Amino acid sequence: MSEDSGEIPGGGKQRRSSPVPASPIEEENVLSVILHRLPSLPPSLLRASLVNKSWQSIVSHPRFLHDFRAHHKNPPLLGLFSYNFRGNIEFTTVLGPKDSIPAERFNLPIRPGSRVLRSHHGRVLAVDQGKRHFLVWDPVAREQLNISYPPALGRKSLLIMDGGVVCAATEKWHVHGACHSDPFKLVFIGADRDRFFACVYSSETGAWGNLFAIMQPQYIERVCTKCPSTMLGNSICMLLVGQMAVILQFDWDRGNLGFIDIPSDAHLFDAILSGRCYFMITPADSAGLNFYLLSDFSVYIWKRVLNHVGAARWIFGNIIELGSLLSLKPPMSLNLLGVDEDKNVILRLTDDVVFTVNLESMEFQKMSTQLPFFSFTFHAFKSFYMPGTCVSAGQEDVKSLPGA
Repeated sequence: MSEDSGEIPGGGKQRRSSPVPASPIEEENVLSVILHRLPSLPPSLLRASLVNKSWQSIVSHPRFLHDFRAHHKNPPLLGLFSYNFRGNIEFTTVLGPKDSIPAERFNLPIRPGSRVLRSHHGRVLAVDQGKRHFLVWDPVAREQLNISYPPALGRKSLLIMDGGVVCAATEKWHVHGACHSDPFKLVFIGADRDRFFACVYSSETGAWGNLFAIMQPQYIERVCTKCPSTMLGNSICMLLVGQMAVILQFDWDRGNLGFIDIPSDAHLFDAILSGRCYFMITPADSAGLNFYLLSDFSVYIWKRVLNHVGAARWIFGNIIELGSLLSLKPPMSLNLLGVDEDKNVILRLTDDVVFTVNLESMEFQKMSTQLPFFSFTFHAFKSFYMPGTCVSAGQEDVKSLPGA
């Protein structure tokens, strides 16, 4: 090894050595930090694992996977689930050709007449009213669980209106989107001729909780089918219409099933009743709500806030012109497909072009997808999915990856 000498105070000399090589542990730590910054799309870690054995060891370690999810915080939107009259839950990817997931990997046969209620926290919830049970499906882990209706319902004829599966993990470090082994809660809202019902199932106890009920107002005729319901925090909200419009909210944390009036000054109130517009709600700051109405290319926004005595009221916010944002012109039309867990609105144009728009940041993205012809209701699916690393490491995953 070559050495250089240099003068130091006092007439002595110092030796300058070549830098000491980093230990393998230090190099792995630096590489791990770099790999955390790979895109959260499905093939990223699989491609990294194919570089060499060292990289494969790093990206397949549980600690790395945890830190990778924590770094990205929000799971990516992988695609849309829909169901059709043939009795299939179909998956449509919204990713580009290099990142897409084969549709058959996430497709699931179900009994004809069954319905998909929601996709949330990496799980899909469907209901089979003929068999009187729910299906909880984890597409990534490929796990299915059938859960019978609550015993408290007896043989009551009930229409299941809405529901969802919520991850029940409470750790501060937990990041939703990889909840495969974590406990969950199944929530649903149903109705008979006179009342609305709601109940919660816990996977930790393997049992249903109390059955909540409330009388159906006479001015309510139906659920607004063009307006997707929303899960926010510990609540599920849906719009009911008739002679008036009202929000039905089930807060399972507080054990409360009740109604919330829509904004009294909603310009499109008549359009809500006639089904000519779309309705959305999302959580706002300080436990409030945002109320959205989509009509043509315009989004009208109200915020529900609490005053100093705790009374709630709606305040009109602003109007967002999606026509200008997305460069849209008649005769184009917009259909609302859903709202994902991060308040991104998923819209479909007349020609089946799909956009996601965040109505707070105004960020939008055009998706590369072709929607199924015979499907009409779509549910956004967001999850961390690392084929070959966190689910299985077989050759099947490698072969399914475009370009692998």
